[in-house]
Amino acid sequence: MKRRSRHAVPPRFPLGRQRRPSSLGRYVIHGLLIAFLAGVGLLLGSQVLAPPPPDQQRDAPLGLPDARLPMPANTPDVVYSRQADTDVIRRSFVLGVEAGQRSAAERPRQLSTYAVVPGDTLFGIALKFGLRPETILWSNYETLKDNPDLLSIGQKLTIPPENGLIVQIERGDTIEGLARRFGVSPERIVNEPINSLRDMNQPLQIGQRIFVPGGERETVIWQVPKPVEVRRTARGVRVYRVGKCGEVAIPPLGTGSFIWPANRRYLSGYNFSRIHPGIDIAGRLGEPIYASDAGTVIYAGYSLNAAGRPVGYGQYVVLDHGNGYQTLYAHASQLFVSCGQQVKRGHVIAAIGSVGRSTGPHLHYEIRYRGQAVNPWSLLP
Repeated sequence: MKRRSRHAVPPRFPLGRQRRPSSLGRYVIHGLLIAFLAGVGLLLGSQVLAPPPPDQQRDAPLGLPDARLPMPANTPDVVYSRQADTDVIRRSFVLGVEAGQRSAAERPRQLSTYAVVPGDTLFGIALKFGLRPETILWSNYETLKDNPDLLSIGQKLTIPPENGLIVQIERGDTIEGLARRFGVSPERIVNEPINSLRDMNQPLQIGQRIFVPGGERETVIWQVPKPVEVRRTARGVRVYRVGKCGEVAIPPLGTGSFIWPANRRYLSGYNFSRIHPGIDIAGRLGEPIYASDAGTVIYAGYSLNAAGRPVGYGQYVVLDHGNGYQTLYAHASQLFVSCGQQVKRGHVIAAIGSVGRSTGPHLHYEIRYRGQAVNPWSLLP
């Protein structure tokens, strides 16, 4: 008789006869496993899909491109802020209830009036009525002067029923002349019910408003002061006469490399476009405005019209960098420089404000090269 080692583990079952769970047991185990995995999936899904609490929710960019990245010149003014600053204006497209308003084709064939409300932009208003922004701008020249920055709260705008423009008749205007100027046939102007015209030979009255459906024209862009060279100093530095600043020496101080002129690097207003030759950078009231590059102040003060009254830019500064570039900084609440002053890159030249027709604090910033507007996104770091 063999003695079993005390270290050996006796087999529970005879070899070849391994006990297997019953069919009912297997089904129970599988069911429990499936229920456990489903519960885990539901738990994780609720955490991913559930919206954050109201106090943690932030303005979503609605899938729009990051406003800090370069954008093409024809980009609409996609405008949003990524921070919860109560004093930084948020002006964006209306995509909620008002987005369901009747399109241009569904509205009555008549001119309508729209009152500007807080947060409106030219592009947002155009979207509400299914029109191009140029149509709104061109149809309200007496009010906006081709400058979107002249938009102000409470302002009354005339809205045509379709794309085109409204023109106020001046001495010598004729139907055929209007048709040639705005690129349409005379018949379109005569057959437009809004105009109440009988035929192409009907004389037009001075001050009469005519709607030109499908008409287009060039947008008049305000020009920064143009220096005119008058002499040179003994050291060869050019001296220019620049508008109200008088004679200003403009040495070549600029490097051609630009830095951001504000602490924030996202939009809170209009983007660069054909009808807006700069970008509106977000900011709080009183935050510093920096010189983007070294240069000479060729203007510092209010933007005034021919009658000497403030217009859209409010207080602003223009730097000439002496290398063909000029930069403009508008809607300032305070100016810290004066005409003829030379500044280094990064020098604080003003403070952000909402002076002029701006509907909230931001910096309107432009770059021009030899008088032509340049998209700032292409030059800012």
